[in-house]
Amino acid sequence: MGRMMTCPICQAHKNPSEILFENEFWILRKANQNLDGYLYLEIKGHIESWNQLTMEQFEAYGRALHKGTELIESSHPEKIYMTAIAERVPHLHVHLIPRFKGQTPGIEHIAQATGPGFPKPM
Repeated sequence: MGRMMTCPICQAHKNPSEILFENEFWILRKANQNLDGYLYLEIKGHIESWNQLTMEQFEAYGRALHKGTELIESSHPEKIYMTAIAERVPHLHVHLIPRFKGQTPGIEHIAQATGPGFPKPM
């Protein structure tokens, strides 16, 4: 219970202005980074592991993921990367990371995007 009280994702969910889309189990938020289109897809309620999800939560994940990719596609990236790390913040969430023309591809882009101080595209 103590962890949930200090979880930055649980706290962010209390601010409706940060929410771009939500369904019964998932929230899409703009990532607090300098990369246009970068989104977080986060479970509602404090859940830390994929194996804690119900079938209904997994089905709702698919619908929320579809909406997230639609939102990102409107900015015409070359690729959309998806990764779930949950090391710094142990609340189940997925990073939806667009990569645009001229940006370094692959793992290096993911590391830059999820790390501090991602450079703005020129």
